[in-house]
Amino acid sequence: MSKKTILTNISVYSVSHALVDATCAATLFAIVALDQADPQDLFLLIVVYNVIAFSTQPVCGLLVDIFGVPVDSAVLGMVLVAASTLLVQFPLPAALVAGIGNALFHVGGGVTILNLASGKATLPGIYVAPGALGLTTGILIGKGGYFIAWPFILLLMASAMLIMRIPRPETAVPHQLPRNLRWFETVILLLLVSVAIRSMVGLSMAFPWKSDPVLLFALTAAVVLGKALGGILGDRFGWTTVAISGLAISAPLLAFFAQTPAIAIIGILLFNLSMPITLIGIAEMLPGKLGFAFGLTTLALIIGAFPTFTQLRVLLSHQVFIFATILISIAALYSGLRLYTCHFGAHIPTGQFRAQSEEA
Repeated sequence: MSKKTILTNISVYSVSHALVDATCAATLFAIVALDQADPQDLFLLIVVYNVIAFSTQPVCGLLVDIFGVPVDSAVLGMVLVAASTLLVQFPLPAALVAGIGNALFHVGGGVTILNLASGKATLPGIYVAPGALGLTTGILIGKGGYFIAWPFILLLMASAMLIMRIPRPETAVPHQLPRNLRWFETVILLLLVSVAIRSMVGLSMAFPWKSDPVLLFALTAAVVLGKALGGILGDRFGWTTVAISGLAISAPLLAFFAQTPAIAIIGILLFNLSMPITLIGIAEMLPGKLGFAFGLTTLALIIGAFPTFTQLRVLLSHQVFIFATILISIAALYSGLRLYTCHFGAHIPTGQFRAQSEEA
């Protein structure tokens, strides 16, 4: 596959990812800002949206895998997200349509990028990274009362047309897993547990200083940069080394120094390094089922988020609890990657990751 095709697709889908997430966030927060719902209803709308957007992705992904329509899924998702901007006067339908559209786009784009990735974490990391920027931008637009539907619609439709015109990557030929699948379910479960715990921790942490626009931008930039660098560094120095090191160093920074912006921002960057590595690890465990694999990671995200929607949030935000749960995530991720390396990952040409496999 040509470098031009890879560069074109990763650029267009990454920008579109930011745009889709920005539109969804702006629409939801505009519902309250424009007095279409009471402020206390916003929490319910966000929960409904997130449950639909994240929990339906395994089903959407499975359908994309069966029918081989990742581009169509991404485009349909963008059309639905655009349509949701016209439903601001109808809060619940707006949240539902935005959630379904978001799920379809993410899966379609995810499958396209995973087909380009050739078993490496770099491109998936770059694809998922701009979502945080879009989310923050959309929230600020919606909260501030600056929401206007037509610019979002025009940008989404322009991006959708661009997606339909750029060269489509060929479907990657699935690699063969070893005949002995003894640790198959265990590896997938451990990686998903790590994702779920990181989701819970990420939503539990409180950063009172992020009300400062400059610090909020720096925090968002750390999330974006962490996810993008995680894939790049993981492919260069080894998935296990980068993912575990990032989480291990971030644990004390986030647990005990969350009140200090500079330290917490560094911690957030390191915390996010593991994200593309878990994604590509699960995708490599499910060859030929890239959409389903992508959807499983988002399902783990929403499962991890559920406790933060309850009164348990007070306990989850405690310093010792955050530190302990990050350590549990490290243990799950290390065990999953180690088992993957020993039993399934011999074909991955990544530095120390391969070295560990050979030593085992």
